[in-house]
Amino acid sequence: MSWSPPLVDAPLGAGVSPASCDLPDILRLAGARANDLYTNLQSFAAQERIEYGSFDHTGYPLDARHGTFDYVVLFEQGAKGTNVQESRQPMDKSVLLPMFSSEIGLPGMALLFLPELQDEYKMSCEGTTDWHGKTTKVIHFVHRRDKPNHTLSYRDRGGVAHAANLKGRAWIAADSGEVLHMEFSLLQGMTEVKLVEWYLSINYAPVEFQKQSVRMVLPQTVDAYYNFNDHRTIVYHAFSDFKLFSIQTDQKPLSPKTQ
Repeated sequence: MSWSPPLVDAPLGAGVSPASCDLPDILRLAGARANDLYTNLQSFAAQERIEYGSFDHTGYPLDARHGTFDYVVLFEQGAKGTNVQESRQPMDKSVLLPMFSSEIGLPGMALLFLPELQDEYKMSCEGTTDWHGKTTKVIHFVHRRDKPNHTLSYRDRGGVAHAANLKGRAWIAADSGEVLHMEFSLLQGMTEVKLVEWYLSINYAPVEFQKQSVRMVLPQTVDAYYNFNDHRTIVYHAFSDFKLFSIQTDQKPLSPKTQ
């Protein structure tokens, strides 16, 4: 494992055409796909493989673990809208560490492109590039400090939630508006939870549930990087064998959060 977080403000390189894109049009497409994703969000299960490493700031390894888990996401109706519950059950004698469950809300991170949430971010188009054979528009986003935060929060040891303002990039399919890849970084450190830096890289792909005639774009791999005051951790997730097992209807606005 190596400390190689996404640098969301670094130049994109020669593979990106600087040709401008119609930002309102691509955001309209992305908003429509986010609405589709939200409408089609249904409870599902997957097999999840996790690799974890902890290092001091010189790079000396402190701990290394891995495991396989049954990952279950439940979407349920509540008085204030749609509630999301996630669980991980160990398989093959794996051990579930607290750090393994630090990334929750992963299926909903792309919902920041919902039309009602887009205004929380300042967005710009950085160009056109190929992403695994698909033509994509690269959209850079930065949380507006005068807007609320509905994407990410962390709880301190006392259980108090602290908003984590973000910046990042999204690779959005030019023809469909589907999010294929996202990268996130904190705008600033969070002293409340002793977090100096945090980064997230998510690869998405469509998942077809043929028996139910349902299609959802879900995370396939996720790389998370944490830089705390006294150490660093890296967590890799890989998802496979998706199964749909219930259908939700009449959903209300969802605020995806990672805690």
